[in-house]
Amino acid sequence: MELTFERDALLDALQVLQGVASGRTALPILSNVLIRAEGDTIECMATDLEVGIRMKVEGAVKEEGAITVSAKKLGDIVKELPADKPIDLVTTANDRVEIACGDGVYKIIGLPDEEFPQLPSIEGEAMSIGGETLRDVIQKTEFAASTEEVRYFLNGLYFSLLEERTEVVATDGKRLALAHCEPLKAQTEAGGFIVPLKAVREIVRTFADAGEVEVSVFENQILFTDGDATLTTRLVEGEYPRYRQIIPESTEGKTVVSRDQILSAARRVALLSNPKNYSICLDIDPEQVQVSARTPELGEAHETVPVVSGTGSVRIGFDARLLVEALSHIETESLSIEFSGELDPVLIKPVSDDEYISLIMPMRLEAPAA
Repeated sequence: MELTFERDALLDALQVLQGVASGRTALPILSNVLIRAEGDTIECMATDLEVGIRMKVEGAVKEEGAITVSAKKLGDIVKELPADKPIDLVTTANDRVEIACGDGVYKIIGLPDEEFPQLPSIEGEAMSIGGETLRDVIQKTEFAASTEEVRYFLNGLYFSLLEERTEVVATDGKRLALAHCEPLKAQTEAGGFIVPLKAVREIVRTFADAGEVEVSVFENQILFTDGDATLTTRLVEGEYPRYRQIIPESTEGKTVVSRDQILSAARRVALLSNPKNYSICLDIDPEQVQVSARTPELGEAHETVPVVSGTGSVRIGFDARLLVEALSHIETESLSIEFSGELDPVLIKPVSDDEYISLIMPMRLEAPAA
C-alpha cells in the first residue's frame, strides 16, 4: 500500500478515531486504527467492539492495500509533522509502516488487517436529522446521564420517537435534562432507543461539521452517517423510566433572573460549600435570590441576585455541582426557576425557549441558625 496525505486531513481523522481506539485492552488490535485504500477511496477505522467509527480521508492512492497501526503512535507522529508538507505512508515487509515527510522517515510496526473486527453495516430506510440539531440536543442533555453501572439503562441518552416531535432525555435520578426537536420518522416499531454515553460523546466529535446526519436502527444497533464518516454502536438494552411522570405539570412559584448573574454567584458561593455534600441554599422571593453556603470548618458566603420578575417565595437547597451544571447549559440571557415546596422538583428553563427543560431534585437543608 502506498498513500499520500495532507497532514491536517489525516490528523483530523486520527484525533477522532483515538477517542474509540482503547489504549488498555486484552486485544492489541483494538488499540490500532485500520487504514484501507480501495480504488480512489481511503478509509480509516477504529472500534472498541461497542462503538465503531469509519472515516473517509482525502488523499492520493498510489497502491491499494490495508494495514492496522497504533492509533496513538501514528497520531503522535502526524501531530508533530509540518503542516505544509505531504505525508507519504507505505507498507513494507512484515507489516511495517513507513511514514515519510520532508526529511524525516518514521517506521512503526503494524498488524495485519485480517485481525481487525468487521464494523456492522445497517441497510434499509434511514431517519434524517440536521447536524446542528443533533449536536445541540446532545450538548443540552448528556451531562445529566448517569455514569453508575448499577442502573445501566440510564448510561445514555433516550431518544423518544413521538409523532409530533422527538424528545431527547438524560437522567441520573437526581436531575434530568430534556430537549426536543423535529420528529424523526422511525423505521423501527420501538417507541425510542437508548444511545450509550460513550457513543454520544463520539457523535459530537465525529460529526462536528456535519450538515445532515442519517440515522438507521436495526435490532440492537444504531448507525449515524453523513456520507464521509460513519459511527455504529450497540444500543443500551432495557426500558427507560417514565421520565414525564417526575416533571411537574405546574408549579407554585417562578422567578426570572439573569443567567450569567445567578451562575457566577452559584460558582463563587459553592467555593465555601461543604465538600461532603456541596450543599448551597437559594432563598427566593419576588425581589431577589440570595445564594448562600455555610460550612463550620471553612466559613460562609452569600450573594444576592436581583430578580427580573417573580412570584412566590421558597428556601431550597441544592447540590452546587448539579445546579452549576444545569445553569451552564442554558444559552439564553435570562432563565426561569420554577418551584413549589422545598423538596419538590425544581425546573430551570431558558426564557423564550420551550424546547428545553432541566430538572433538579432539591437537598434537605439544615434549619437556619437563630
